[in-house]
Amino acid sequence: MKINPKLKKDLKSFLLNNIQKEQNRALVISADDLNLDQKKILQQKFSDLDWKEAIYETDKSVIAGIIIKVGSKIIDLSLTGLLSKLSNTLYEID
Repeated sequence: MKINPKLKKDLKSFLLNNIQKEQNRALVISADDLNLDQKKILQQKFSDLDWKEAIYETDKSVIAGIIIKVGSKIIDLSLTGLLSKLSNTLYEID
């Protein structure tokens, strides 16, 4: 079965465009809503991640801190993440 070359080109262009948009968009997850000052500070502190826009979500399971996802990068600065790392380290010691 042959694929229409124009359809293939259009699909490739669409996917590359969406990937580029995702890499410029950050998902910031926190336990509570962030105010404008906190959002500005986050953008300044993590400016090396090159995110142009951000989506802010709240998740009570984070407990404290934040989780930032930009493209395939994840920065977990949450208490839940730290406890999980500690738990994994303790299991590795046994």
